[in-house]
Amino acid sequence: MRWLILFSLVLFLFLFESCAALKKRKHEPQVMETVEVSKSIDSALETPDFEEGKWPAYNWWTMFSDDQLNQIMDEAIENNPSLMAAVSRLRASQEEAKKVRSSLIPQLSASFNDNYQHLSKDDLYRFPPSRVPAVVNEVITGLNFEYEIDLFGKNRNLYRAAMGQARSQAAETAQSLLMITTSLAESYFNYSANLLDLQVSRDMAKAQKTYLELTELRMENGIDDQMMVDQAAADLLEMEEVVIFYEVEVEVNKTQIKVLMGLSPDDPRAIEFPTASFDRPFPLPENIPVNLLARRPDLMAQIWTVEAAAHLINAAKAAFFPNINLTAFVGLATLSWGKLFSHNSFSGSINPAISLPLFTGGRLTAQLGQEYANYDMAVHNYNSLILQAAKEVVDRVKILEGAGEEVRLQSAVLERVMNVSDLTYQRYENGVDDYLTVLEKQIGVMKQGIKEVGIQNKRHLAAVSLVQSLGGGYHGSEP
Repeated sequence: MRWLILFSLVLFLFLFESCAALKKRKHEPQVMETVEVSKSIDSALETPDFEEGKWPAYNWWTMFSDDQLNQIMDEAIENNPSLMAAVSRLRASQEEAKKVRSSLIPQLSASFNDNYQHLSKDDLYRFPPSRVPAVVNEVITGLNFEYEIDLFGKNRNLYRAAMGQARSQAAETAQSLLMITTSLAESYFNYSANLLDLQVSRDMAKAQKTYLELTELRMENGIDDQMMVDQAAADLLEMEEVVIFYEVEVEVNKTQIKVLMGLSPDDPRAIEFPTASFDRPFPLPENIPVNLLARRPDLMAQIWTVEAAAHLINAAKAAFFPNINLTAFVGLATLSWGKLFSHNSFSGSINPAISLPLFTGGRLTAQLGQEYANYDMAVHNYNSLILQAAKEVVDRVKILEGAGEEVRLQSAVLERVMNVSDLTYQRYENGVDDYLTVLEKQIGVMKQGIKEVGIQNKRHLAAVSLVQSLGGGYHGSEP
């Protein structure tokens, strides 16, 4: 009867502490399921820069119709060391989940123990009139069985949390792929633009040199003075600086492309002149607010982190309940090698055990509070990230729209400037203008050409950024 009263008291204390710790939280952050960007998307679809279409494909870079870019991307995906490191981290997280899963499965091991002892005559075992021999050689061999009965779901939730982290790492790997491919595309387009600017700036330097030579001749003939010569010389030097700038930029772009491909900066691989172009409306998918979560790998990585944190809370709650373990042994035990395999050597045991966490100095409560805080932090991080993702989509839609309008305006400006240059040359042929005026107009055309190259490149980069904000072809599954 006394044992029953004592057990009831212990159980009451256990339940009292557990209920106090597991009471429902008053304030729990909520995960934002969607964000509103429909107004901006609908407005963009009314412009000539966008059209209704599908989400970006996995190989989104093929939209730029450049075979060399396609090949470079394939090699980067296969050889980029940062991406390979991300894949290795994914494998490690998956193996970690398997390790955690092993606690759900009964454990079976084989053991062998040969315990040789020479006992002292003055020891307790041989103290007279004991009949224990001086030498004892205890031989034990058999199978050991261990199993933690997960009655309250602690280990199951730890496994689910580990799987959530593995899924989060898989999404992080997809995010690494997206960042590498978009960085490579940006470097490739900058390389293309800088090559064009280098060609034009060299032509401008030649025209400026001719302008200087003609000005010097005019000074020798008393038409111009030294000030005009000095100004022409300064313009030439300035243009030569521009040529050097673009030469350096081209080399920097080349080494960046090679490193992203997993090659050495001085690899002899030649990168031909890019032929990429994108002169059509950008396809915007439907239901962006609803589907953005499953299309962005960084969002999916964070939502899986939230899911894992929720399972860790459940595991921390389960720690307040009894821990039930079962161990067993079956095998052979003897004091003589010769009798090891006889039927008299058979040995076995079954040891069920139940442990109740009664007073732990606040450790379990603190652990649960920590998991609550980690979950709250994961939710807040996700909500912040989805707002940032929506902002990126809206901003990059506006940037691409603005770049398209700039391209149209700059094309009109270039056309007008070229007409002026052609008319000036006709006036020169008819003796109305001199050749210096012709050179001035031609240099003006080249300057506008460099500006147009920059704006076209801005539109290419804006398209790549919008692809990135739309997930770059990723399609995850929500938890």
